[in-house]
Amino acid sequence: RQIAPTEWIEVEGELAGNPDGYNVNETITATSVKPAGIRDSDFLKILAFDTEWVDEGGEEKLIMLSMAGNDGFRKVVTSHSWNGSEKYVESVGDERDIIEIFIRSVKERDPDFLVGYGSDGFDIPKIKREEARMKIKLELGRDDQIIHVARRGRISSARTRGRVHIDAFDFVSHILSSGMRSDMMTLDEVAQQLLGADKTGLGDNEMVKMWGSKDDVGRLVEHCMHDSVITLRLGELILPQIFSLCSLTGMLPFDSCRTTYSQLVEAFLMRRAFADDVLIPNRPKTDEIEKRRMDPSYKGALVIQPEKGIHANVLVFDFRSLYPTIIVSHNIDPWTFNKTPCSSRSEVPESGWYFCQDEKGFIPRHLSEIIDARRKIKATMKEPGISEGELRVLENKQYALKIIANALYGYYGYFGSRWYKRECGSSAAAWGRFYITKVIDMARLEGFKIIYGDTDSLMARLEKDLPQDELVGFAMKFADSVNKSLPGIIELEFRELYEGGIFVARKLGEEGAKKRYALIDGKGNLEVRGFETVRRDWCELSKAVQREVLTIILRDKDPAKAVQLVRETVRKIRDGKASLGELTILEQITRPLSQYEQIGPHVRAAQKAAAMGRPVFEGMVIGFVVTKGTGSISDRAEPVENVRPNQYDPEYYVKHQIVPASMRVLKALGYSEQQVLGGRVQKGLEGFLKRPEKI
Repeated sequence: RQIAPTEWIEVEGELAGNPDGYNVNETITATSVKPAGIRDSDFLKILAFDTEWVDEGGEEKLIMLSMAGNDGFRKVVTSHSWNGSEKYVESVGDERDIIEIFIRSVKERDPDFLVGYGSDGFDIPKIKREEARMKIKLELGRDDQIIHVARRGRISSARTRGRVHIDAFDFVSHILSSGMRSDMMTLDEVAQQLLGADKTGLGDNEMVKMWGSKDDVGRLVEHCMHDSVITLRLGELILPQIFSLCSLTGMLPFDSCRTTYSQLVEAFLMRRAFADDVLIPNRPKTDEIEKRRMDPSYKGALVIQPEKGIHANVLVFDFRSLYPTIIVSHNIDPWTFNKTPCSSRSEVPESGWYFCQDEKGFIPRHLSEIIDARRKIKATMKEPGISEGELRVLENKQYALKIIANALYGYYGYFGSRWYKRECGSSAAAWGRFYITKVIDMARLEGFKIIYGDTDSLMARLEKDLPQDELVGFAMKFADSVNKSLPGIIELEFRELYEGGIFVARKLGEEGAKKRYALIDGKGNLEVRGFETVRRDWCELSKAVQREVLTIILRDKDPAKAVQLVRETVRKIRDGKASLGELTILEQITRPLSQYEQIGPHVRAAQKAAAMGRPVFEGMVIGFVVTKGTGSISDRAEPVENVRPNQYDPEYYVKHQIVPASMRVLKALGYSEQQVLGGRVQKGLEGFLKRPEKI
């Protein structure tokens, strides 16, 4: 019937009462059941929760639990005595009482969705451990169903029946993180980016001290309640996105929340195959996956090494959804690959392969439907009179379509894919190289100087001096002329004119990003790729200084000012005036701490945090500061919450953070480290700035 989870359905039939005593509103003897699509889901009941733990005598102890519902319900349960004015706070005797009130509240509120943040790897497993010790049942499902924790690969997940447990951390880190500015996935950071929520400013070390002294439990209550409220808001944000993915793939919300891109694609294709009466390939067994891993890797995207230096009036062109449109336009599908007999062939560059065009392949056909549907939705979103609710539903639909479309290309080469076909992935990459090369050749004939090219984008400047409005017009006409020569739905678009850009070539043997550039637009907005400013393994101050150096050079064209900024920052650090927030380094925990053989700084810091009762689980990002003292950097790495302002090691931050990050940019202008830290500095950029000749 093609009925998907989270969609409305229309049912015709007769009310049958409830003779079997099911926990439902109505029982219907149905004569007709059909899908009715996604509509507003505001009626669903959501209950978010958060727990706080401290280490007492070498054992972790549950001290507080908060809950927040989208019906206005608020509650904090604590084992500390309470005489504050907040009526939602309940003081109880011990951990057992906290857990029992949690269970009772869930049953009374009867939410459809139970939402946590990091609850798969932290809150629920810890409560389950207490459940076993106290011999109570964690009945968080409907009809007194117990919630269970299971491991899937390296990841834990907590599941019950009758209501859905959503771990918002899983969805944010797996699906949303690629579009976020920061790599730090703490609840505060994510809420600040996605919701604009304020931080509580209460660190774990401060929380432990506060609980131990019992001086200001009110702040701890406020902190715990705040975490549940923003978890609730996060749940309200992501659930409609999860529902849209469920509608496309047929996956349940529990699975969509915890899924990967490849799993989303597979579920989408299986659902379409069932509808089309197409045979679904078996999932590959371990020996087949290992055999695929032995296949030689195919040549990837074309990367044009940047013309290093500073450039004025940088024109940026992008192919719109390059690989999805290539797959559709050339009918790239395992079934059409080298098919015989075939009357119409699309020859793959550089290979001798072809894809038959006689009949649309299964995957290109449905990918084409996705692309068409997304374009129609985006057009509808621009129409006048669209309500906020309708706009929200449409935005979630187009985002789900975008995720599936962009992930399909990689699925061809994924070793665990049911529709694995290395030649399909290789062919899409070959056509990608062909079209970017074609555009480069056409651009050069039109008088463009190519500055940089990578995968599906091209950056260039015009070899003649024109006013900016004429440059934009020329670029748009060029894109139109290119599109007339491209097949199918492949399309090049002119994205933007940037006032300036700096490009840095990577040295032979140097590790790091292949592309390293920064662009500045007419409003002073900076777009950065490959520099430390967009990586999480550098402290915030290093990233901020590097970003400001880039801005000064591109906007003010004043390298002397940029060098002075670096010198002032070095002085600030050595004088002990840098804040801990500026010096915090972020790294992700990718496995259980016990499985690490090499103990890097972030692992050592995480071990120290875990010993204090702080949530530490796979996938989370730990923030640490390198402190003064003896021993290795790892030995001196401390969770930021444990560090006092005067404890950081200034020389580490000068030599390993600020100077290297700044020199990534300043070396491109010919400066040495000695010049930056103390020598004379050239004032202008005239020797470095590359402009077109006047005509």
